[in-house]
Amino acid sequence: MSPHPATRERIESLIASNDVVLFMKGTREAPQCGFSAAVVQILDSLLPEYGTFDVLSDGSVREGIKEYSAWPTIPQLYLRGEFLGGCDIVRELHASGELAKKLGVELQDARPPELRIGDAALAVLRDALAEAEPGAVLHLGIDARFQGQLSLGPASEDLVVARVKGIEVHMDRLTASRADGVGIELVDTPRGRTLRVERPQSPDRRPA
Repeated sequence: MSPHPATRERIESLIASNDVVLFMKGTREAPQCGFSAAVVQILDSLLPEYGTFDVLSDGSVREGIKEYSAWPTIPQLYLRGEFLGGCDIVRELHASGELAKKLGVELQDARPPELRIGDAALAVLRDALAEAEPGAVLHLGIDARFQGQLSLGPASEDLVVARVKGIEVHMDRLTASRADGVGIELVDTPRGRTLRVERPQSPDRRPA
């Protein structure tokens, strides 16, 4: 079954609007489902910019894109006009390194970066890990816009591990290539004390 000609024309226009286009629920800044959020997180780790379309804003596109791709679920990722797949396929491509190759992103050597953790931050992290689910580890992510974030989650064999003051920090290879000199500190904000990833910056902005 093919979408209505007007809907098909609009979908093709959206796909052609950017080399990488993600049809998702919600926006890049505020995904409205876990699967869309997972793909956004992967793409953010690889690319500074890409196109998205919120299918919740247009019912005809939401149903039409499923007919167009013959794929029953959202999100859907397109690369240079070709359908790559949904969330599970994107995850598999990312884990194997194939997604980065398709996007033209150079994978860096898996070398643990030099990190700093302040004493106050160290105490908070140790407490958080002690209270976390069994097997949870600290994850560091620095996306293609050089924004850093911390989270707790399961370990994975394909991650790079840096060890700082007895704390293991797990990260993907692209984060590792962006993380030299980065610090994790406990800082005061108007909302209270919080952990912050300090000074992630692109290699061409780092001091020589």
